[in-house]
Amino acid sequence: MKTLLLSLLFASLAVAPVLAQSTVDAKDIIAKINRKESVSYQNATITGDLDLTDLANRRESREGGWGDSRQFLSVVEVPVTFKNCKFTGKFLAYRTEDSDRKLIKTNNIVYNADFREGVTIEGCTFEKDAAFKYSIFDQRAIFTNNTFKDIALFKYSKFRNAADFSGSTFRDYADFKYTKFDESSSFQKAAFEQYADFKYTKYDERVDFGQARFNRNADFKYTHFPRGTNFDDTRFEGSTDFKYTTLDGRKFSPNGR
Repeated sequence: MKTLLLSLLFASLAVAPVLAQSTVDAKDIIAKINRKESVSYQNATITGDLDLTDLANRRESREGGWGDSRQFLSVVEVPVTFKNCKFTGKFLAYRTEDSDRKLIKTNNIVYNADFREGVTIEGCTFEKDAAFKYSIFDQRAIFTNNTFKDIALFKYSKFRNAADFSGSTFRDYADFKYTKFDESSSFQKAAFEQYADFKYTKYDERVDFGQARFNRNADFKYTHFPRGTNFDDTRFEGSTDFKYTTLDGRKFSPNGR
């Protein structure tokens, strides 16, 4: 009996660290990506800015010039998975800085990150900016049941496979302007508490906004929805703009708004 109790005690001690909330330095995650190791964390608090624009494979993608941005691109070549995690710093797949701080500014430097493998971020909290502007997602991108407390920046992003934002809450500006979805996408039961910007967003396949909630401004101006798009039980509590919006080539505005 004593031996059995000791065995159960050691087993519980071995499992405890897995179940407990752990703290991970963002720099350690970057190091794993640079070693081309898969990234997978659950129930972890990520401290510091997770800057994916500064990987070892970063290269100059555009030289720039007078009035044009100089651009650098990093590529995340491994699968990325975060479940029930908290990001206390910024999550950066995009950032910019001035390259000329003189009185007359000629251009700036833009740093981006693309994703070659699948991205899964589920049930996580972003305490600060989540910036994916211009990012390309080659494989499936899952952003379900997350809470974005600050800006969620997906402007000009390209999703070449299925994308899912179902159940996520956007407490600040949600920017999907000019975003392109090549495959099916979903914002089912998503909550937009501030300005939701889907202006000029392009959907090649059906998108599901069923039971989504827009508490403030919802801008879908110039957006073209394909056949099969769903707005069932979607709630618009604030102003909306569906000017020049179409569904399967015809003028569209949900509930005649």
